[in-house]
Amino acid sequence: MSDKNIASIQSLLRYSLPLGASIVAGDPETNVNWSITIRAQPPAFPDIYGGELALVSMDVLRSFDSRLTLASVARQLAEFGVSAVLATGAVDQDAIDAANDCQIALLTAPEETSLTTIERAVNALILNQSARLTERAIEIQRQLTRLSAENRDLNSLLQVMSRSTGKPVVVHNDAGAMITQILPYLGRRSLNGRSQNIQTDSAEFLDWLTNERPELSSVISASPLGYTTALKVEKRVAGYLSLVDRDGNLNEFDRLVLTYGADVCAIEMAKNRAIASAVEQTRGDWIQMWLSGTPADDDLLRTRAQQAGFEPGEQFVVAVYRAVNDLGQSLPLEPVISLVRDDVSRRGVSGAVGQYVDAIVGLYPLEDDSSALARSRSSVEAVRDQLASRFPKGLVAAGISRPAAGLSSLREAYREAKDSVVIAYELSDRDSTTYYGDLKLYQLLLALKERNLEHLQQFYNDALGPLVAHDKRKQSDLIRTLSGFFAANGNLAKAAQELDVHRNTLVYRLERIAELTKLDLDDSDNRLILHLALKTQRVLATIPGEPVTA
Repeated sequence: MSDKNIASIQSLLRYSLPLGASIVAGDPETNVNWSITIRAQPPAFPDIYGGELALVSMDVLRSFDSRLTLASVARQLAEFGVSAVLATGAVDQDAIDAANDCQIALLTAPEETSLTTIERAVNALILNQSARLTERAIEIQRQLTRLSAENRDLNSLLQVMSRSTGKPVVVHNDAGAMITQILPYLGRRSLNGRSQNIQTDSAEFLDWLTNERPELSSVISASPLGYTTALKVEKRVAGYLSLVDRDGNLNEFDRLVLTYGADVCAIEMAKNRAIASAVEQTRGDWIQMWLSGTPADDDLLRTRAQQAGFEPGEQFVVAVYRAVNDLGQSLPLEPVISLVRDDVSRRGVSGAVGQYVDAIVGLYPLEDDSSALARSRSSVEAVRDQLASRFPKGLVAAGISRPAAGLSSLREAYREAKDSVVIAYELSDRDSTTYYGDLKLYQLLLALKERNLEHLQQFYNDALGPLVAHDKRKQSDLIRTLSGFFAANGNLAKAAQELDVHRNTLVYRLERIAELTKLDLDDSDNRLILHLALKTQRVLATIPGEPVTA
């Protein structure tokens, strides 16, 4: 819109025409110099000098002459020199063909649209573009506010923003994961005559978020997408709103729409968060009922679970989070349970999070694929890291059960997750994530420690005693070498690399280990004995005062 006496159809769609308007024929770059309304009474066509946008209500015109069609009107107006025609209501193919034949633009607007209002808005844009842009932005703000008051979803708000700016709009959550994206649609043709696509490098945007981390909702920053502003809910960043613009051209209208839109979108995200929190609270209450109940209560609990939007027949893993101080005393978790629920919500996990006794309990559904368990374990570890940051003077541990389905099986899974934390604690591993499926051997050894400690110590001394004594006497590293050998599954090259020694040095040490223990490492039974003895070493190390060399 460089010429103050003209405006393109594209500009009219963005700044003056109602949001329901669209172009159905012709070039969106067509310029108009004024708008006029075609009336029913003679003269039907007012003074036309050429280059105008003619506004037509076919219902009004047919009241004057029932034989009139939009196609015939468009042809007559083209002869008078108009650049474009806008009609209210449906547009038939004959009219589109006529517009194309006459090489004029044809637009449509909702049937209830006031042509008088459109005429004023178009002419105001042509006469005073700056004032009209501000007025239009305020109109967009009012529409966004109204949609939010009507409890429309986030996509409805973004559609208004995208259509009014003619640019794609994207929302990410606070972790940088895309929530939704909306492409502009201004008619059967895109504004530039080509299809619109959002091509984004998510890694590049995440890197930018990590480095820049915009936190002021009133600030619009240039980003890999175009322009981005923070969405704040209760003084906390809940996400990011971006206007995709590869040309680096953020005009004042786009800036106003992005600013107004961010305010309303933040309100919408706050409402969504409140709803999600209420749902999670209901699911959390159900977890307490489930763990406190008995098999006799399962029918009632199953009904309550389904009412909470949770299907207990699906396969889940149970995670238990527990925080303790240096003395092993439990720390209160009420202040951080919302953090776990937020993580579940952000990841789109349809599980449940609640508190039971001194632990936070989470149910993570497993999708039907081979990597589902690994993803759940990764999610639990990420949450444990976040919780640990909230307890600088405490230790946070997480335990994960094996997959299970059904109320009774899930109760057993809860016990597995809880036992994972307990076993890890006994092994002096108090700030990590432990999977119950990895603890089978330690369960056996801990049971032996409780029932027959003397025999367990004897087994350990017989197998590794000579190596422990040699390491202590010679300041050597044979125990560590043996651990590295098993950690590499007997792969000499890998073990040498991990131990940071030459391969020949490793071979020599293994020969020395075989000589001292009198156990040939080429024999699978002997390797089992030594590997089991190393596991026993860790169990015996949990006994206060036990002289075991790590």
